[in-house]
Amino acid sequence: MWAVEYEQEAANYLFDNGQLVAHLFFAMEALAQTEGIPPDGMRQIQPGFFSAVVAEHQIFFYRDAINRIVSIVAIQPPA
Repeated sequence: MWAVEYEQEAANYLFDNGQLVAHLFFAMEALAQTEGIPPDGMRQIQPGFFSAVVAEHQIFFYRDAINRIVSIVAIQPPA
């Protein structure tokens, strides 16, 4: 099974927005069941670093296939 981790900026976004982004939190946690690949796909920015739209938010994350970890770096709200 994969693990999902949150860097400080992403964790702050989730904390600051609480119940308003609960659906986003659960969608990101579900990445643990999909080998770190969002259901709607992702775009590679550089090796191992990706962006994707998850629950209407743009997320930026590292995907470590060796250690099976998805590390959410930043989250942008819907436009």
